[in-house]
Amino acid sequence: MKKLSFKTSEHRVLFTADLHFSHGKDFILKPRGYASLQEAMDHTRKTLYDTLKPDDVLFNLGDAVVGAGENSLQYATEITNLPCRHQYFIFGNHNAGMQQIYDTELQRLGLAADDVELYPLTLPNGRFTFLGHYAEIYVNRRPVVLAHYPIASWNHLSKGGWMLHGHCHRNLKDDPSLHRLDVGWDWKKRPVAWDEIEREMAPRKTKAVDHHSAESEFFTT
Repeated sequence: MKKLSFKTSEHRVLFTADLHFSHGKDFILKPRGYASLQEAMDHTRKTLYDTLKPDDVLFNLGDAVVGAGENSLQYATEITNLPCRHQYFIFGNHNAGMQQIYDTELQRLGLAADDVELYPLTLPNGRFTFLGHYAEIYVNRRPVVLAHYPIASWNHLSKGGWMLHGHCHRNLKDDPSLHRLDVGWDWKKRPVAWDEIEREMAPRKTKAVDHHSAESEFFTT
């Protein structure tokens, strides 16, 4: 497919991951400062609706709903209808509800089969697209690799490319010089905008991690 490319002068571009709707385990709630699952759900909902604007583009990097049981589809549907211009979704390792919505849309298109996947897949609401498990996009001409899981050596690493992920809940023992960043809910407990990511990345200078060279002069702002 054609690479997704965005200019922040046209749309605000935000990123999040690991919302963990309905996940009431202490190892999720306590680091986030929530005293109960209800508090977590209320704050997450309110923050999403307060933060997102009608012209925003949101990239959601997985683990949206966890442990919701019979409410999984309800919560997943709520997420697919967040109030933004468009939301792009990357699957994680917890796909409750989201997988059901994806499978239902494949069935509606007559493509349901155990060995069939189709990406990108946009829902009938026209504002939510499944991107699969991995995507490469451009923001202000910057190449960006997206996945739920962190990648050690990513495409365009030597050309100024950045890697954004979730999954680790800000606990990854990472080299702070790398242009790789966990944008999950545990960072700021809200979606983070591209300009915030730029400020976080500014002091970093990616080093060579394998036979690929370190960042070149290929990319210029």
